[in-house]
Amino acid sequence: MAGEAGKRLGRMRFSAAGTATGLAAAILLGFTFAAQALLAPQYYEQARREAASVIVIAVSAVQPPEAGFGICRVTGQVRAVERGAAYAAGQVVTLAVPCRKAGAQPPLGGTIYQEVDVLSAMPFGRAYLDAQGALALSQYEMLKAWP
Repeated sequence: MAGEAGKRLGRMRFSAAGTATGLAAAILLGFTFAAQALLAPQYYEQARREAASVIVIAVSAVQPPEAGFGICRVTGQVRAVERGAAYAAGQVVTLAVPCRKAGAQPPLGGTIYQEVDVLSAMPFGRAYLDAQGALALSQYEMLKAWP
């Protein structure tokens, strides 16, 4: 095996050139998708299904983080309560929405970081909240129009 160009691992065969190409592709994909979440989609779906409250707000202000990424303070008026009794239409709320400025590279993980510029441009948002009023697994849906 010492003289072979590739190494045998289980039933798969890897060559040094193939491994380098795969590594380069993985790095390129990592840069392309660095801001995307790394949990399986079913966990985000479960967080939406099990959210204690689901509200739709008319966004009045978005305060971005000082750093390249962090928490945007999204303030708005509750226009609809789709689930739960903790909120009422007309109530003003401020939500902590994970966000990032253009070009910022937040750490990899399960957090979904919204683009600050896009977040600021959306007039409505749907928030899936846990019992404490925090976003459930960063589930905030930006809406261009009233749903």
